[in-house]
Amino acid sequence: MAKIYYNSKIAKIVTFLADFATVMLFGAVFTEHSELSSRTKYHEAVHVEQYQTLFTAGLALALGIVFTCFAFDKFGWWMLALIAIPLLLYYAWYLIEYLIWFFITLARQKGRKWKEAHDKAYYAIAFEREAHDLENEYRKPCNERKYASSFSFLKYY
Repeated sequence: MAKIYYNSKIAKIVTFLADFATVMLFGAVFTEHSELSSRTKYHEAVHVEQYQTLFTAGLALALGIVFTCFAFDKFGWWMLALIAIPLLLYYAWYLIEYLIWFFITLARQKGRKWKEAHDKAYYAIAFEREAHDLENEYRKPCNERKYASSFSFLKYY
């Protein structure tokens, strides 16, 4: 399980506009609460696994770009920006998928139901669908539990 920071000011800053009080950032969990339910911990653990998977994939991509640049003698200080790929790949994927679902939902609706579109978009994201599907696994005996694994969120597409 990832490190959980309770009564976090970071959580209060990040979640001030949202309907939630717990957030996973860069593999750590920040919450406004003084404790979390096992269900929420398991939900956030799924997000941590997803982040670690995409961090590893992003790192491989960034290293591939670095080695390709060195092979063709095209390198410089700009390559430091490649650090952002593994750090932000999960969030970029999450945001892009959210925006796609948000605009699809808005287009299907008559009128401007922003809150409803936001809720539907949030629950349609593959990361959230997997986390919600697996969050009740903590109730099962350890040998019967299903866990998030590398790229297991792709089955939700």
